[in-house]
Amino acid sequence: MRKDRRGIEGLPLRLMLVALLISLTLPTMISFLTSATTSIAEDKAAKMAEQIAMTIDEMSAGGSWNVRLVKVPADLPEGIAFRMGGANGTLDSTRITWVIDGQESSRYLAGAIVVTESGEPLKVSAGDSIRFECPSGTWGTVMAVLA
Repeated sequence: MRKDRRGIEGLPLRLMLVALLISLTLPTMISFLTSATTSIAEDKAAKMAEQIAMTIDEMSAGGSWNVRLVKVPADLPEGIAFRMGGANGTLDSTRITWVIDGQESSRYLAGAIVVTESGEPLKVSAGDSIRFECPSGTWGTVMAVLA
């Protein structure tokens, strides 16, 4: 076996180039992955809010004694919570709101309002179930309760 040391002379330079390449590309890759994850979370939250809003709109059109149970998927990213309902006549009673990374988004209801027993907005997150019911003698009003 030969003792050839020529390859070892260029090794520090090669290692330095590899380290430089990694240090330049790593922040870009992390940024890309973070933005992709946030975009996926936003899409999932918007789809869930749309599903809840469609259920509320259908129920309010159906009238009294209409009851439905909606389950928020457990696979939603951590930190996403939906807020809906409140006292009659408040802004919260006409929309569904969710927050992702400090950015609030809303989906307004079409011709229906959501009220809660306490008058405070109902907050639900991944894995929670919501029971919606239309009170007797009211049209366009849906009562929301954690199930």
